[in-house]
Amino acid sequence: MSVGLVSLDSVRAADRPNILWISCEDISSHLGCYGDSIATTPHLDGLAAEGVMYTHAFTCHGVCAPSRTGIITGMYPISLGANHMRSKATLPGHVHCFPEYLRQAGYYCTNNSKTDYNFNWNRNAVWDDTSRRAHWKKRPNPDQPFFAVFNLTMTHESRIWKENWETVVADLDPNQLHDPASVSVPELYPNTPEVRAAIARLHDLITVMDGRVGELLAEVDDAGLRDKTIIIFWSDHGDGFARAKRWVYDTGTRVPMIARIPKAYRLENQGVPGSVDGQLINLIDLAPTVLNLAGVDIPEHMQGQPFLGDDLPAAREFIYGARDRIDERFDMVRSVRGKRFRYVRNFMPWRPALQHISYSEQSWTRRALRQAYADGALSEGVASFLTVPRPAEELYDLDSDPLELNNLAADPEFSQHLTRLRNQCTEWQTDVRDAHVLPESILIQEERRAGSRWDIFAGDMGLARWKGVFNAAVGQVPIREGASSSDEAVRWWSMAQADENVPLLLLGLNDDSPAVRIAAARSLFQHKGHREKVAPILATLLNNDELSIRHAALLALDELGELSELLRQDVEQMPQENNYIKTIIRHIIQGPMYPADVSNLQD
Repeated sequence: MSVGLVSLDSVRAADRPNILWISCEDISSHLGCYGDSIATTPHLDGLAAEGVMYTHAFTCHGVCAPSRTGIITGMYPISLGANHMRSKATLPGHVHCFPEYLRQAGYYCTNNSKTDYNFNWNRNAVWDDTSRRAHWKKRPNPDQPFFAVFNLTMTHESRIWKENWETVVADLDPNQLHDPASVSVPELYPNTPEVRAAIARLHDLITVMDGRVGELLAEVDDAGLRDKTIIIFWSDHGDGFARAKRWVYDTGTRVPMIARIPKAYRLENQGVPGSVDGQLINLIDLAPTVLNLAGVDIPEHMQGQPFLGDDLPAAREFIYGARDRIDERFDMVRSVRGKRFRYVRNFMPWRPALQHISYSEQSWTRRALRQAYADGALSEGVASFLTVPRPAEELYDLDSDPLELNNLAADPEFSQHLTRLRNQCTEWQTDVRDAHVLPESILIQEERRAGSRWDIFAGDMGLARWKGVFNAAVGQVPIREGASSSDEAVRWWSMAQADENVPLLLLGLNDDSPAVRIAAARSLFQHKGHREKVAPILATLLNNDELSIRHAALLALDELGELSELLRQDVEQMPQENNYIKTIIRHIIQGPMYPADVSNLQD
């Protein structure tokens, strides 16, 4: 569907529902209605009693910006090349933020107020109002249907930090605060006073958030719009602790979602009060669902599918998720989850899962994990989250291992499940043309040529090229063959994986591509007899014209530890031109990152 006037002959304005979204941040399913025994959430529990509670809703990424990219477009961010945190991708011409379709269908669309989309976009085209003052009450005609979003931010991970928490909970009575002694500490984290206090503070924030939900619900009722307004509540991803937010496991991607649907808009018993729905839902399904409820055609390019309204497709069999660069640190992980098993593909196993990310290192749970790892006090399953190399593949039986700590990928008993989900992951990445098979510096460069990151792999020729790069990324191209490829990205993956082939790595140091030279330098540094050749290569690239190359070279220095000491003066003289560069420079100067970073442990 192209953006244009939508016919409303069959959908009279008086018959169309208002649609209200209430979203929050970083809470997983810490609500009373989901079984959290210490949660104080009367308004959300009441909403669940009046509507349907979804038990298997998931986001496409465990962090806000890519998650919201998927929600606002109805597409997987990896398809748009917009899965790096705070990237600024360009959308292809046929892709639009879904409120544009609603506005052209006569809806008044407001957003209060978080956007955080990972692409360039036109505010005036997407929203009638997107600000802290945006409200459905401001529509010019009281009979005009509205789509309104309220993003509640008081549960964000940063609010758990004590100084921020005190401000958020200032209006709560002392007896509403949660006792750290009453919380349950998952096996993922050391059971320390600091961790217990952080979990208690999160529940306090959820109490505040629930109160705000109650106010938003009351506004609908007070306006006499209860019977004309569909309400959907959701969280953008899992809670703000390590191995939850930012990761692809259930702890990071499984979210609460509740929908209350007035009787006049219930089709085929949808939204029966007090019901529970266990179908697999991805939050990219929200966009087509809203369009479907509003009687607006769903664009063919959307990769989400509606779960409410008329003419619904078959329920999902799998949920897909992805992780790429998070703030200053590069990574690439893909995941497929069915009802029982989760499969994880780690494209960069040379990096630990818990990389040093400056912003999130302020979390007490992360600090406690690093300290316990340094003390040798973690279980094998939890410790694997901090060790290198990571396994290339992970497989978890969610029925017996809901925290996903027992990797079954090497267990012959589960080989059929592994093969099935591995193939499913490949099929998904192929179908959506996962643009992040290109390292970010190459992706940015090729976007300039193609016009958008989606267009890089468009068409039959694009697909053929994509398969070649993907095969190199998963190790299906012989290293020697890949190292001589005419495709820069294929050479990059070959150099990244050529740990044992010193002659090829030495050739890679002279590659025409700066990105390939960085990959070759990182791999070659493992061979002590050749380390002196690496420093000059990275020193030169620290002054490259491209910011993305300077970033990659700087990160390689940090990861290689002792090499950063040799180039400390070069690093100290670099312009700190953005926050990511600044944080890596600071970390290099403070010291190495592996095996554990327990610096500045005191709050």
